[in-house]
This record gives sequence, C-alpha cells and structure tokens, in this order.
Amino acid sequence: MDFALTEEQGFIRDTIKKFVGKECEREAIKKMDEEGTFPADLFGKLSGMGLCALTVPEADGGGGPNALGAVIVTAELAAIYPALAGLFATQSLCAGKLIADLGTEEQKAKYLPGILDGSTLMTLGLMEPGQGYTEADNKTTAAPDGDRLILNGTKAFVRLADHAGFMIAYVGTGIDGGVADFVVVDLHDPGVAVRLQPQVGFSGMNLCEVSLESAAVGAGERLGNSADAATDRKKWEKVMSAEHLAVTACGIGLARGAYEYALNYSRERVQFGRPIIKFGAVTEMLVDMAQQAHVATLLTWQAASELDSGRDCLAQIIQARIAATEAAHQAALYGVQIFGGYGYAMEYDAQRYLRDSMVLLSGGGTRQVLSNTLAGLWGY
Repeated sequence: MDFALTEEQGFIRDTIKKFVGKECEREAIKKMDEEGTFPADLFGKLSGMGLCALTVPEADGGGGPNALGAVIVTAELAAIYPALAGLFATQSLCAGKLIADLGTEEQKAKYLPGILDGSTLMTLGLMEPGQGYTEADNKTTAAPDGDRLILNGTKAFVRLADHAGFMIAYVGTGIDGGVADFVVVDLHDPGVAVRLQPQVGFSGMNLCEVSLESAAVGAGERLGNSADAATDRKKWEKVMSAEHLAVTACGIGLARGAYEYALNYSRERVQFGRPIIKFGAVTEMLVDMAQQAHVATLLTWQAASELDSGRDCLAQIIQARIAATEAAHQAALYGVQIFGGYGYAMEYDAQRYLRDSMVLLSGGGTRQVLSNTLAGLWGY
C-alpha cells in the first residue's frame, strides 16, 4: 500500500496544523480544560472551514468521501486538545458519514446541511447501563404506534448529549417482530432526559446518560428505513466502524501529543549537568512512545483508506483502535514518568494527557472486549 498522502490530504494536514498553531495555544487550552469549557467557538471555526464535510460525498453536499482526511484533522486536534478532537470526530466520522452512507434522501436533506455547517450536533447512543458494546446487549425498545415509534430505555456514555440536538440510537424489540435498528432521536423531545456522567478526562466534552421514557419519533426516522435483517447487520457494522475510527483517530493524536510534549521537556530539563534526554531510561521511554504512535498511525491510515475505498474493514479499524488507545495510554504514562514529580502537577499537561487517555482506553469497549469482537469477526 502507498502510504503517501494525496495532494488534497496534504493540504488538509497543512491547513489543520496552521489552525492548531494559531487557535489552540496551550495555555488557553489548559484554561478551557480546567473550566470544563465546551469548545463551541473553536468547533465553529472548524466547520466554517468546511472540514465537517470531509466524509460526505460531493453528491450530498460534501467534499468526500475522505475519512482519512477527517482522521488527519482529528489527530492534529487531539495532540493538543482531545475534547475538541472528539467533538469534531463525532460530527465528521460518525454523524455526517452515517447519515450520508445510510440515510434516506429525506434524512440527508433534513440533517446533513446542519451537520456540515456545524449548526446541528448529532451523537450516537449505543451502550446501555451495565451492558456491553454488542448487538445482543441492546435492551431499548421501539414500539410501533401508528406513524410513530415509542422508545423506552436508557443509553449510557453518550458523548455530547448535553449539547447535541439529535442522537442516532440503537433500539431493539418492537420493530418488525424484533428486528433491531437505528433511529434518529430528537434530544429535545419531552420523553428524553439527559444526565451528565462526570468523567476523569476529555473535560468540555461530557459523557451523558440519556433516558427514553415514551419518547416519540416518526417512523421515517429509522435510519435508511430498512427492515431487512441482512441490511441491518450491515448498518451495525458501518456504525461500529464509524464509532471505532473516531476513537482511534483521537488515540493516535493523543499518543503523538504526549510524546512530543515529553520530548520537548526532556530536552529542556537539566539534571546532574545535562538534559535528561541524555539518560538511557528516558531515551528508552521516548523511543517506545514514538514507535507505538507510528505503528498505530500506519494501522489507522490503512483502515481509513480501506473505508474510503468502500471495503468492509471493521476488523482493521478495531485492530487500529486497540493499537491507538494503548499507544496513547502508554505514551501518557511514560510522559508522567519523564516529568517526574511535575507529572502530577496540574501546572503541566502530562497529567491531562494521562486523564484523557483513560477515557479512550475503556470507553466503548476494553481491550478484552475488542479482542473478543475481533475473534468473532475472524471466525474463532
């Protein structure tokens, strides 16, 4: 495979690097993290640049499909501000791509314009309290009621539900004799209640619990309006691919950000008359950080390229996710060690990288859960 970026992707990388250098000054990001500020202004600038349109085909008003371009943007953002990266990835790699790939023409016309210009935030509601991240774990029901569906259940660990207008929710029994499907839920419906779930990292991009108590959606809000089991299985794989790739892109960016932050510090910090980068223990950690981040990045680029080619690549994306989230966590841990006592001080970002990496490590599936999913995809 040729890992060279296209001219367009190189332009996207250069553009987002300039944006980060100009708009994401470290001290300002640190203050936003401490205050839990939702990065609405920065996201507005990103969407104003047309970056949310990367995963949407030109026929639907976008500039794609270019999942690799969206991955590049997400990773650059995650290197300095993972919360903003998560917000962008949720809109581009998840909401925009899924509506474009799976939505009806009516659904595309209704939702894509707002997603592309940043005025409409949409999130995913997949997990449930006390349940895992598989189709079998879904307990939320959608009962037909004339031209409506009545939803009851609870979705846990939903990103951005306190700011989003809509949620693509996975629902189960009650539709077509029990066939599970995805529906678009208006989060301002009277039957929807959103509760914040305090978290360790990703300050400013809240995780929420969404309760559905007789929440009504029109029958036309079934994503793609499909009732075929085989088609719905494909939907599940596409949704999972989008969700996992969004997390993966944040992971490779965070891994690189933690590495570069520790690298710069090790060059400046002097102990016993020389920079600490000259000590073997520090050098070994830095090399491991760089190596793991690079491997994870290559796996992620390959998976995103496969997705852009229209191939089924859920297994490749999950492999990349495992590599990316573990690289991010290891880089953050090593970073704290390299900073020594300062690694635990709120004055430095080493502790923030560690907190943010913890969210990636377990949210949506632990290493063990993801490995079991891979085993199933590979027929073990």
